[in-house]
Amino acid sequence: MNKQQLEAYLDRIGYTGSRELTGATLDALIRAHVSTVPFENLDPCEFGITPSLEEEDLFRKIVENRRGGYCFELNTALHSLLLAMGFDAYPVVVRIIMGPGPARPYAHKGVVVRAEGKLWYCDVGFGGPGPKGVVEMSADERDIDGVLYRCAFPEDYCEIQKKDGEAWSVLFRFPMHPIEPCDFIPLNYYIGGQAGFGFRAWRTVNLTLTNGSKALTNDHLTIRVGGDVTERDLKTKEEVEAALREEFGIDVKLPDKA
Repeated sequence: MNKQQLEAYLDRIGYTGSRELTGATLDALIRAHVSTVPFENLDPCEFGITPSLEEEDLFRKIVENRRGGYCFELNTALHSLLLAMGFDAYPVVVRIIMGPGPARPYAHKGVVVRAEGKLWYCDVGFGGPGPKGVVEMSADERDIDGVLYRCAFPEDYCEIQKKDGEAWSVLFRFPMHPIEPCDFIPLNYYIGGQAGFGFRAWRTVNLTLTNGSKALTNDHLTIRVGGDVTERDLKTKEEVEAALREEFGIDVKLPDKA
């Protein structure tokens, strides 16, 4: 990512804050990113396209075309942004846990950053209840918008844990060593290209607000602002397109369904 692209990316997410290589800067970047760039799977779900993870393609989609993407796209783009800003950052492959049961395959991507003599977990591509700010990779609790997170370190792994009531639950777990970018290519083809898999099976669009969230699941739109919740079912393709444009900033023409 060149200097001009860096400035365009920062403008895309509305970031005008510090560029010091600190945890505070990482936190501000993540918060800006998740509130402006939606998590969305329209390419695989609507158009039958497995998204590219090439840097230029991601820049065109996210910055120039003002789209979003899912974890492999968004966190690959974030990694490029952080490197361009001078951060010491590397990608990690993540296993989503979120409850008991048999192990799930690796199906997520995060970014680890070395800054201020510490390790920080950064993630702008988890559309669910993941942290919407940076997580210092330590056992210390971190409050992110009223939700407590912490890390644990079984064997050679890092676990991101979230406090639910009085108990801690594991959101996801990842080996702490860097993963080569090429290793995400087959994972991306599986997640984005597998017929019947979630990203091909149903429409998912999420955007974080400073005091809530917006979510479109198939044709059901949910907007949470403070303690207020507004829900409605979208009846037509045109209503879906209007909601994508007005609520998520995504201007696309959806294909007609057979």
